[in-house]
Amino acid sequence: MDFDKLYSEQFQPTYVFIRYMVGHAELAEDLTQETFYRIYKAKNLERVTNSTVYVRQVARNLVYDYYRKKALIKWLPFTASHEQHEVTYVPEDWLLQQEQRKVLFEALQQLKPLQREIIIYRKIEERSIEETCTILGLTALKVVNTQRSAMKKLEQLLGGVYDEA
Repeated sequence: MDFDKLYSEQFQPTYVFIRYMVGHAELAEDLTQETFYRIYKAKNLERVTNSTVYVRQVARNLVYDYYRKKALIKWLPFTASHEQHEVTYVPEDWLLQQEQRKVLFEALQQLKPLQREIIIYRKIEERSIEETCTILGLTALKVVNTQRSAMKKLEQLLGGVYDEA
């Protein structure tokens, strides 16, 4: 696969993943760009068997490296006030959707990093257990158990708004 095709197919899903992981748009943009810069620099796409998994692993490693370098013990909650836009004259449904998305971001930030990642893969991106296992390098049992505990925590945080289905 050539880099341009990979970039056009994977940029947006990678940005969304990173955005959910870090909870900050500008940081997500920077880390997404860094992800594709590293892939381009590595020049090993001809040896990659699953480009989606490869891109996601590079992105995941960058997110974890970022937090390690910053020596953050806990993941910071999504509280950036500049992310909140004052909007007038928009449909009520859009406002409700934005509020629900904000609540979800805040709840995700309170999960452990692995729990958050599994929820993103399984529930937001609707990936299979097998795909999730491949990306994370975990057993199916570990993914299922972590997902179950993450869903219970989310249910507590969101007051039962989202179910495990």
